[in-house]
Formats: sequence, C-alpha cells, structure tokens
Amino acid sequence: MARDGQGLEVSNADTNAIAALDFLREEWLVFGNRLAEFVSSADKEEHCALLPLMAANLVLSMNSPDGHALGLRYLARARTLAGTTANARERAWLAATEAWAAGDTDRSLAIHEQMAAEFPRDLLGIKLGQLHAFNRGDAETLLRIGEHAFAANRENHYAWAMYAFGLEECNRIDEAEAHARKAIEMERRDPWAHHAVAHCLEARGRMVEGVAFLREMSDTWSGCNSFMYTHNWWHLALFLIDLDRTDEALALYDRRVWGVWKEFSEDQINAVSLLVRLELRGVDVGARWADLAIYLKPRLHEHFSPFLDLQYLYGLARAGELRAVTEMLASIEDRAERAKPHEREAWADCAVPAAHGLAAHAKGDHATAARLLGQAMPHLQPIGGSIAQRALFGALHLDALIRSDWNDAALKILQADDRERPTVPSTKRALAGLLRKLGRVEQAMAAEYEAGQLARQYGANKEVAA
Repeated sequence: MARDGQGLEVSNADTNAIAALDFLREEWLVFGNRLAEFVSSADKEEHCALLPLMAANLVLSMNSPDGHALGLRYLARARTLAGTTANARERAWLAATEAWAAGDTDRSLAIHEQMAAEFPRDLLGIKLGQLHAFNRGDAETLLRIGEHAFAANRENHYAWAMYAFGLEECNRIDEAEAHARKAIEMERRDPWAHHAVAHCLEARGRMVEGVAFLREMSDTWSGCNSFMYTHNWWHLALFLIDLDRTDEALALYDRRVWGVWKEFSEDQINAVSLLVRLELRGVDVGARWADLAIYLKPRLHEHFSPFLDLQYLYGLARAGELRAVTEMLASIEDRAERAKPHEREAWADCAVPAAHGLAAHAKGDHATAARLLGQAMPHLQPIGGSIAQRALFGALHLDALIRSDWNDAALKILQADDRERPTVPSTKRALAGLLRKLGRVEQAMAAEYEAGQLARQYGANKEVAA
C-alpha cells in the first residue's frame, strides 16, 4: 500500500494521488492560496477516496451554504470510492466528516481527538480536530490534540505552532510563546506560528513589540489565503489601536483587512470586530458598515456558529439594517430552540441574550445592552473563537455598563483589565474617568498620569515600531 509524506498508508493511491495529498497538507498548514489546485486534483480522482474526502473538509471549512452543499457531494464520492478497501484511518476520517456535514460537531471532534491519539503523524487530522475544538471554545481539547502532534512530530515546525496555540488558549502564555518562536526558528515562513506569538504578545500587553514583530514577519504573508493574510494584519491593527494609533489601524482595515475575499465569513468577522474596536475608541468609520452589510445580509439563517452569527448581527445593526436584524434575531432564537444538548449553553444561554444585547447596543439602548450582555458573559467561551476574538463582546459589555452608569460593575471590569494588561493607555483613561465619576479624585489623577506616561513612551517608540 502506498504511503504519503507523513508515512501514513493511503488506500488505492497512485503517485499522483500521493503528490496531491502531500501538496494539500503543506498548503493547508501554511494557509496557502493555492488550495484550488488540490480541489482540481480531487475532481479528477477516480480511485483514492482520501482526495474527495479532504476536498469535502476543505469546502466545509468555508462556513457557507454553498460550501456545505459542495462538501456533501465530495463526501458522497468519497463513500463510493472508499467501498470496503478503506483502512482504519480513512474510515475515521469518513466518520468525522460525515458527522461534521450532519451538524454533529460533538461527534466529529471526539473522532478527531481519537485520531490524534492513534495517528499523531496525520497533521491534517490534527489541524481539523483543533479547528473543531476552537469552534466550540474547547481550549482543553484543542491543547490535548496539539500535544499528540507535538509528541510525535518534534522535527516539524507546524506541530510546534499548533501546540503553541493550544497552550495560549489555555493561558499558558510563556510556554506558548516559547514554542511558537521555536517554530519560527525552524521555519520563518509559518504564519500560524506568527499568529500564536501575536496572541501571546496581545495577552501580555506588549504592543510595541507586537507591531515590530508582525511587521517583520509580514513579508512572508503574500502567499497566504485570505483568512491568514487578513487575520494576521488584523492582529497588527489591534496592537495599533491599543497604542492609540487608530489612524494607522483604520488604514490597515482598508488596505489589508477588508477587501481580499469579501464573501468569506472569516474576512467578514475580522472586519466587523475591527470596526467595533475602532468605534469604541471614538473613530468615525464612515460608510464602511454599509459596505460590509452587503455581504452580511445573505447570512441571516446560516447558523454555522454562534460566534460568527453574533458578529454578523452586530455589523448589520451598525449599518442600520433593522429588518435584517429583526429577522436574524428570530432566526437565532429558533436555532437555540433546536440546539443539541452539548450546544445549549452556546446558543440558548449565550447567543440569544447576547444577540439582543448587541442589537440594543447598536441602537444606543445601553441599559438593555448591559443587562443582556451581562447575562450572556458567563457563557461566552462555548460559542467558539479565541480569547482575543471573544474579547470583543466583553468590550461592548463594558461600554454599555459605563454608558448606562453601572459604575461598580464597570469599575471591577476595568480594574481587572488594567491588572491583566497594565500597559494600555485607553484602559487607564477609562478607569480615570470612572474614578472621577465616583469621586475618587486622587486615584483618577494617578490613572491619568500613568496613561500620559504610557502615551508619551509609545509616541517615542512610534518610529521604531513602524
């Protein structure tokens, strides 16, 4: 039986099929922009089931109705080609993909975790398993799957980077950064390692270093697909916002974050979350919401993920698409009623109140937004996304608390934020404003002084970071 470049057996594979699978593995793990070449090979394959099966996973990851329909067609071809000749790994891939296509992500994740233990050299299996864990906010499983890859592939920089991201999402920041930087030492052109380092620097509030690091790595992203290209630039924009360089962040939105593939879900949420963060810092984003809403309106009833849905909805609300918002709110409620047991916290306990809270915030009803977002916050992790991405909802909740004079609750959050990342001037300014409102003038003055010191420091470092 033929073996691929990882040493894994592949049924009914000739040299062309093996070459296509090896190409896919490398291109997917490097987030390359040549994946269509593999799809073309899968379309022509007449014997090896793994090619259409991998194509099914590729298009299912697009989070779109068209991708789902195409995935079902590839999956049907894979079943036919697999017949009775598929080996144990291929049967596991088939079962995991069938579960994903049927919406049973709980089962798909469980199969992928078992695959990671039995076939830790299958790095695409590891990657898909981590994707499913990520989409459920299951950081512990994301890390466990990464541990299997790391233990069996220490010579491979992708394994170091995948393990690093699991460590970061479990708040093991120092270990995560060390593993991600080791991956970069092994291979500079690893955008997922760059991404993991960015998360670590963001978590520590090391913004000047973050800007310098990502700008240094950015010359390697030109061959990346739209997700990785726009998302790493998105991370750079977050650092710039925290450095009070919002004009540069807005320019990055226009040049690097929005416009590569406007129809793609991940590009859309990068855009939504960046515009929100800019508006929360007082930036007028002009007509950008209206442009974004054109691509969000077709997504009212998709519900691939509550994490995606909530950002779609807020984008529509900020664009003033009130009918679309009303329709989507009802649709999210219906989806929550149909949630499987393992989905109920994400959909019913979080997505429903959060969606209504976000709609309220967008129209300026901050008291309602504070109440409903506060109800959702304890259940936020299961909706999926990373810690840094989910921070968007916490920022909107905090803004609603401050604007509706829920001062004690807002103060606790601001003080916790400042302890976690004591290097962000805007946090200290918000803290100072709230302390003044509460009559704690000396503490407010101290916070204002610290904010000014940081702003001057970052201004002096601006040319270095640029």
